[in-house]
Amino acid sequence: MSSRTTRVTIIGAGISGLKAAESLLSNSKFTANDIVILEAQDRIGGRLKTTDQSQSKLGIQYDLGASWFHDSLNNIVLNDMINQELLDVKNDVYYDDKDVQAYSSKGKVPIVDKQLNRVLEDIEKFIDLHFHDSINTPDLSLHDIVAKFFDDRDKFLTPEQKQYCGRMMRYLELWFGICWDKISGKYAVMDHQGRNLLNKKGYGFLVESLARNIPESSLLLNQEVKRIVRNNKEGTKKVSVETTNGLKVFSDYLIVTVPHSVLALEPNLAHGIEWEPKLPQNMMDAFNSIHFGALGKVVFEFDSIFWDNEQDRFQIIANELKTPDGLSDKLDQLPDPFTYPAYVVNFSRVHGKSTKGSLVILMQAPLTNYLEAHPEQAWLYYKPMLQQLAVGTDVTIPDPINTIVTDWTVNPWARGSYSAMFTDDDPSDLIIQLSGEFESCGIRESYIRFAGEHTISDGAGCVHGAYNSGIREAQWILNDLHLE
Repeated sequence: MSSRTTRVTIIGAGISGLKAAESLLSNSKFTANDIVILEAQDRIGGRLKTTDQSQSKLGIQYDLGASWFHDSLNNIVLNDMINQELLDVKNDVYYDDKDVQAYSSKGKVPIVDKQLNRVLEDIEKFIDLHFHDSINTPDLSLHDIVAKFFDDRDKFLTPEQKQYCGRMMRYLELWFGICWDKISGKYAVMDHQGRNLLNKKGYGFLVESLARNIPESSLLLNQEVKRIVRNNKEGTKKVSVETTNGLKVFSDYLIVTVPHSVLALEPNLAHGIEWEPKLPQNMMDAFNSIHFGALGKVVFEFDSIFWDNEQDRFQIIANELKTPDGLSDKLDQLPDPFTYPAYVVNFSRVHGKSTKGSLVILMQAPLTNYLEAHPEQAWLYYKPMLQQLAVGTDVTIPDPINTIVTDWTVNPWARGSYSAMFTDDDPSDLIIQLSGEFESCGIRESYIRFAGEHTISDGAGCVHGAYNSGIREAQWILNDLHLE
């Protein structure tokens, strides 16, 4: 068994881990020998993953993980990249938020003529009022609170509004990566600090820009952590971390940035982490206070553009279901098309393509889990749905010339996309236990820190949230060392 001794160990080379390392190394009192990053995978970036141009028949790079700068009025990543002249606003980003065109299995949905968007706005405000009149209001699933809206407001709605608007609200499935029978109604509708800005350049440049400031000797790949000793007795360092490859790293500080999905694993399960001594029960309980979503993507590239290329995106709504029962159950076979809705981004418009084109489709669990395990069946599911986008009559859409399917749910170090709120979940518990910002909460060893999208309230589930959490933990360590 080999060993290393350092000042700070960071578990995970995703955005929070890389930003924490870069922030520490920007202090003149920190050197390459003072930081070790242990990454289980053979690459850095975590849940940021941009394809190579070689993977595309059209020479386009796609983000298979995070794709947008959310909260663009107050997004630290966006601002930092612009200030460092790493992002050209005119060429590298795009507001893909032209009013969405929706389709059903019967064709185009009459959004404007039937005032459907106004009803959707009413549904969202109804949800907001229902849950925030009192903090003690019991949670309901998104499906159930939408059903309550239709019960309460039935006499105000037209037949077309009743026909489409409930199904259109399922667009939120493509935000959380779970079905509306599981989504917490209380946390379904969120306030945003600005529009969502599509990152045309791909988040790979952010990963690369951070990594450039981290010496290669500090970044160790293929080092999956299996054990953490909180009160190390071997030598003078406070904490030790052991990997499956037999490496032991001793340090004064530890920043744990593994995803919530991995953190919550029992230590006796594959890829689980053993803590010695065990974590306190309040932390273990907090791990179970929220869930993990499975937002996946399918990219289809085509030799020709058969859809309306003036549209930024399309919403393909699911067929009406008598009951949501079983909707979130594990799929053992390919479901019928239109069982789950789709959110489709028109990359031909984003990248200014006028002949050949591509569509990027967002999908949710359990469809994500099934198609990521059976990527060869993606076209079978989506072809009838994309057929509805065809411009003209009796148009048979072509088969794709290239298909790319994400693999987040089959990746043992991701196990999905990001934290998601099921009915009756409470995001505050986990943040209180892991953020290190609340007295008498979390782990008693203050030199063990946690970062990641699941440890922060502002930007939770987003790149800028993870980025900020990395800064937060680096700052805490620098303050503890009296270097700030």
